[in-house]
Amino acid sequence: MIIVTVLIVTAGLAGIFWMANWPFGTPWAKDLTDKERRIEAEHNRRHHRGVALIYFPGLAVIFGVASIAIFVDQKSQAAAVAMGLCSVASVGVFVAVIKGGRRRRSSKRR
Repeated sequence: MIIVTVLIVTAGLAGIFWMANWPFGTPWAKDLTDKERRIEAEHNRRHHRGVALIYFPGLAVIFGVASIAIFVDQKSQAAAVAMGLCSVASVGVFVAVIKGGRRRRSSKRR
């Protein structure tokens, strides 16, 4: 039951990501002019990082809680390990987003 709940939440959040990438990946994308495509791409770049900063820690917590719940119930050790690995992967992606967003500043001494 817990695995199904986590998968439903994950599918819902994947739907949010698809909507955040709108209109790319849809049939309407081919109708965009070059200017509209550049505007939409810039808008998506700015907002994807913000969504990821909220999305991945939430996923890590959800997967972690599910892993602990499955492990405590001792129903399936493999499922508990899988959920734990998903939690670790979510944390890893979150850290990568944080590190990738840092801008290198030039030295103030010149």
